[in-house]
Amino acid sequence: MNKQQRQALLGFFVSSALVLSFLGMMAAVVMPSLTVFAASAAVSYLADLMLHSAQSSTLERLRDSRFGLTIRFIIRQFLLLGLCGAMADIDSFVVQMTAVGLLLLFVLQLAYGAVLKHVRKKRAALPYTTRGLDMEVLGIRRMPHPFLMDKHVRKTLHLDVPLFAGALGTMATDNWRYVTYGGILSVSVAYLALLVLLPGARNALILPDTDQAIDLLNEELRRYRPQVALYFTFAAISKDFMYQVNMWLESLEAMDLRPIIVLRERATLRYLDATSVPVICVPKAEYLARVEMPELRVTLYPGNAGKNVHMLQRHDVKHVFIGHGDSDKAASSNRVSKVFDEIWVAGRAGRDRYERIKHAVRPEQIVEVGRPQLMTLRRWSGSVEQSTPTIIYAPTWEGWTDDACYTSVIPAGEKLIRTLLAYERPLRVIYKPHPLTGSRSPVAAAAHRRIIALLNEDNARRFGRKVLDSKAAARQLARIDKKLAELQERGVRSKFPDLSEEERTARIRRLREQAGSLYWESLPESAHHVVIERVPSLYDCFNHSDLLIGDMSSVVSDFVATRKPYAIFNLEGLPDDEFRNEQRTAYASYLLDTDCGGLDTALEAMFSRDQDVMAPYREQLKEYLLGTDSPPSSYRFTKAATDLYRRGLQDFPIEYPEPPERPHQPIQEAGRS
Repeated sequence: MNKQQRQALLGFFVSSALVLSFLGMMAAVVMPSLTVFAASAAVSYLADLMLHSAQSSTLERLRDSRFGLTIRFIIRQFLLLGLCGAMADIDSFVVQMTAVGLLLLFVLQLAYGAVLKHVRKKRAALPYTTRGLDMEVLGIRRMPHPFLMDKHVRKTLHLDVPLFAGALGTMATDNWRYVTYGGILSVSVAYLALLVLLPGARNALILPDTDQAIDLLNEELRRYRPQVALYFTFAAISKDFMYQVNMWLESLEAMDLRPIIVLRERATLRYLDATSVPVICVPKAEYLARVEMPELRVTLYPGNAGKNVHMLQRHDVKHVFIGHGDSDKAASSNRVSKVFDEIWVAGRAGRDRYERIKHAVRPEQIVEVGRPQLMTLRRWSGSVEQSTPTIIYAPTWEGWTDDACYTSVIPAGEKLIRTLLAYERPLRVIYKPHPLTGSRSPVAAAAHRRIIALLNEDNARRFGRKVLDSKAAARQLARIDKKLAELQERGVRSKFPDLSEEERTARIRRLREQAGSLYWESLPESAHHVVIERVPSLYDCFNHSDLLIGDMSSVVSDFVATRKPYAIFNLEGLPDDEFRNEQRTAYASYLLDTDCGGLDTALEAMFSRDQDVMAPYREQLKEYLLGTDSPPSSYRFTKAATDLYRRGLQDFPIEYPEPPERPHQPIQEAGRS
């Protein structure tokens, strides 16, 4: 049983105990029984604590079924009042004290939450967020201490425990002191928490007005003088989409120009990787229009999105679509790309894809720059390099619609894994699915889970649970994860508030390298790997494999840089020549059908160079897809940016805007003139 299965099983038992505990409290009120009620209430509190500590997915299901955290506490409190009424007169002291205590506690909890909501709303109204720029001149105060803000709903709701216990104690002993002191303790702590919160909340509301904030940002940008920007916006923000930006960070850092990253959604900052490149996030188009970057002449776009138009309207900037991968998917030759001044592709294949779109993109718009991200890939030596021959299965996801569903996970993934596990020679499988696999299609999600289960079961059969669950390695990885989390945290929660972004980025990358090395060392050399986290990276998996099996995606194009043999699923069952003609990445591939026919040929090519009939075609395809090795793609990418910047300067010489006439007003305290 793997970690996910154990968590799911734990979530099932704990949620079952939670539901049964509430049924027990209801039954205890009807009986009435103080003992049954107290035991059931204790179980309910404990189950709640376990669910939240484990961050179980059961919490989402409870919320969806109208049985969320707040509702559970309210129901438990009403049941307590019901028990008080059942075991004592409705006018008795314990009923009155419990009711008054719960009412006061509710009012204080409401006030606490309202203050934090007001602070967050006001802070969110700031016109932008930055990283890597010196904006201390804004004078923005820190938010209240994280202990007062993080999970505050859970913390304030649990303040009813003293009152709850006191009421039960009074009913059991008929001693008025228990409910009195319990109520006083609950209400006093809630009141004290509100008092402690208010000064920090008031300081956090001392903010500059919009005009002043934008003027100060423009002053800082004039000091930094950005020349090239990477612009990103996406409607459905999650960490799974930010790879489109993160893959370009090191290429930006290596430029001769001064780069900046422009984001449009605040949530993207959570998922943006560490980088020494300054970042500004400007959610509203009206504020972005007022951001001044006089020397900016090149903007790079890794994705096509509606809000790109807010940056495209800058007439003095050359706009370039760089994409987030090079494949035969329709997204790699979108007609919308005609709005850009240039489209940078990896090699001749990218140019040909756009030339197929008649009267859409002009040939002079296309620039071949290679794929600078692939510089770290190791080239094939001509034979199996791993101690156990290793196949990486890296399927794409099911796409936004059924028409764009290119994944082999649904029709062939499970069959492929079973065939590889039953092969006559021992093989190691690295399963590295697309991050969005299963996000749209329940069928794909189920197939994905079955593939993981097959690999975990085979590992357990061959090596045993103890070998796979290395506690020492797990502890080391946990320590690295903790250090990474601390380094990635910024603002009031940061343990390194004075660390520059350059040093922070360097430390994070060193730790990731350590985590990658530790990851491979933590399991037996021939053990299968299910890679769904950030570590190890896709390219690290490439370097630890001998053969790729994939779908129509940019993963295949990137793997071609290694010159290692690879196979692609021909899911539509087209004739080989027709499929290779339609999918240029399949030109040098071994082809598999949905029954995994052709797999033996691909495996033999991995084992024996003499059987690898596709080797010379891979050399041709690499140059066609990704360009030549000399000059290196990192140089070509940087040169393309520099050349375009110079042309931009010729078309639009730098003109610095006049400084604002009105002087900056001092920052006003909230509620004061």
